[in-house]
Amino acid sequence: MNDKRKEIAERVSKLYREFGIKSVTMDDVARQLSISKKTLYEHFTDKKDLVTEVMEAMARNRKIDFRIPQKKGVTAIEELFHYYKMQAEIIRDHKPSFIYDLQKYYPELFEKFQRSKRQHILDSVRFNLAKGKKEGLYRQDLNEDVISRINMMRIEGIMNSGTFSFEEVVSPEFLSEVFRYHVYGIVSEKGRKLFDQELDKLNNDKK
Repeated sequence: MNDKRKEIAERVSKLYREFGIKSVTMDDVARQLSISKKTLYEHFTDKKDLVTEVMEAMARNRKIDFRIPQKKGVTAIEELFHYYKMQAEIIRDHKPSFIYDLQKYYPELFEKFQRSKRQHILDSVRFNLAKGKKEGLYRQDLNEDVISRINMMRIEGIMNSGTFSFEEVVSPEFLSEVFRYHVYGIVSEKGRKLFDQELDKLNNDKK
């Protein structure tokens, strides 16, 4: 992918998240990015091509972020805090109009990237669970496949059930409670002590 195409997709993703996909025309994109429509169509055949690239750029950035701790050789507990921060950002960045437009007007793209996102999160959680068991930080009897799918169900349920308001979901108190709910169900006694230490550090840093 050439750099200009990547740059345009990154900038357009902000427009789509803020205003929705349907309402942002190719004319709007050209005007907001201060480029000609000719230049825009030199890099994208049509709006669907642009939407596809925007989704791929978003998925690419998210994948890089999720894999950062695995490269540093940190403990599974420390990885959890990184995942927690990433998931909190994803939830706070959730734009209902963007998702609605994607699902309604580009259903094939929506399904494709939903599958990709789910699989990536499932793989990341399974990796972390297996690592934590090896380190003695998680319960040895936990089932990685079941726990990872429960985690996925919880994330999607929070966003789509309507049980909580958006303001509640993005509040630090709510996110912290959900995080601890997950962790306390998987850690060993050793892992619980390390987790509480890391949680105290995080809370102290916020002060």
